[in-house]
Amino acid sequence: MTETGVRLVNDSLVVNLGAEYTVLSTVSGFTKSRYIVFHSVDEDFNVCNVDEYRRGVVTRLGLPGETPVFLTAVEPGDYIALRADNVTVIATVGLRPPVCVEQEGFYDPPVPGTINVAVVVEKPSLSMSALVDLLRVAVEAKTIAASLLLLRCRGRAAGTVTDAIAVAAKVEPQGLPWAGMATRLGNKVARLVYEAVLRGDKRNLREKLRDVLGLGPEELLDDMLRMYMQAPVPGVDAEKARKLLEEMLGIALRDPNVWAFLVAARELDLHGVAGTLPGISREEFLGDSRRIIADEALASVLAVYIAGFRGLLSTYWVDRSKHRAGLRLTKLPVFEDDAAAALVGALLSRLYDRLLSTSI
Repeated sequence: MTETGVRLVNDSLVVNLGAEYTVLSTVSGFTKSRYIVFHSVDEDFNVCNVDEYRRGVVTRLGLPGETPVFLTAVEPGDYIALRADNVTVIATVGLRPPVCVEQEGFYDPPVPGTINVAVVVEKPSLSMSALVDLLRVAVEAKTIAASLLLLRCRGRAAGTVTDAIAVAAKVEPQGLPWAGMATRLGNKVARLVYEAVLRGDKRNLREKLRDVLGLGPEELLDDMLRMYMQAPVPGVDAEKARKLLEEMLGIALRDPNVWAFLVAARELDLHGVAGTLPGISREEFLGDSRRIIADEALASVLAVYIAGFRGLLSTYWVDRSKHRAGLRLTKLPVFEDDAAAALVGALLSRLYDRLLSTSI
C-alpha cells in the first residue's frame, strides 16, 4: 500500500488496502475487508446505535458493509502515515479525554475514538494467533507512547477513553506463528505505532503544562498575582505585574531544564499514587507523608536554578502562605504542588528584582 491508497471523502479518510485482508479490530472484531475508514464526528457525538451509524457511513461511501469504521474527533485530513518495508501504519491522534486505571470520571459509549491506529502488513502472511499477537503489540506500543505524553489523569494515562486499533494482514494456517514485540515484524509495527502516536501530539506549551503540572499558565499567573498583591511594589499595579510575569513565565517554559524538573515532579507523583515508590506505601504517600522531603528538595533546586538564593527565599514565602492566600497550587499532588510553588516563587523573585533594580 502506498500514499495513493489514502483518500479524503468529505468527513472520511478512506484507506484502500489494495487487496482483501483479514482485519482484526476493536471496532468490528474479525472481518475480511479491502478498506478501513476513519470517519470524523463532532466531539459531542451521540447516537443510539453506533453499528447502524457505521453502516450508514460505508453505505454513503459506496463501500462493502463489513468495512471497519473508526469514529474520531480528529479532522480526517490530520492523519499520520508511516511506512517501513511492507508495513504501513495510518493513525489519527487526539489526546482528550485521557484514561487511566485511577479513572475518576467515567464515560458512557459512544465517545468518539481519539487515538485510532490501523496497521497493514502486506507480507509475510500470518497465522490467526499471530494476527491477535500483532493487535496486542499495537496496543502496547500505543500505550507506551501515550504514557510518555503524561496526559492528565489521576494515574498514568494509557491513552484516551475510546482508542481503537485495527491490524490487517493475509492470514493462512501456515503463516507466521507469532508476532510479538521481540520479533522483527512485531518490533517494526511497535516502532511505527509508537512514532505515529508521538508525532500526533499537537499540544502547545500551555496544554502540556496543564497536563504535566495540573495547572496552566493562567492559573499559575493567578497564583503569582495573589502573592504579589500581598507585597506590591508602589506604583506597579496588578495588570502591569501580570504582564511582566507572563513574559517571564513564557521564557521559563522555553527552557528544557525547567521542564525536566516539572516532568520529574509529575513522574514521582505518578509512582507515589501507584505505590511503586520504594519505601513508602500508596496509602502513606496519598496522606502527604512527612517522611517525604524530596518534594521540597526538588522545589528548592528549581527555585535556585531560576532565580538564585532569592528565588529560594521567595519559594519559602509562597509555600508558607499558599493556604492562607488560597492558591490553586494547593490542590496539586505531593511533588507537583512544591514544583509549582517554586515556579511561582522564583518568578516573583525575578519580578521584584526587575522592579526594584536589585538583580545581580
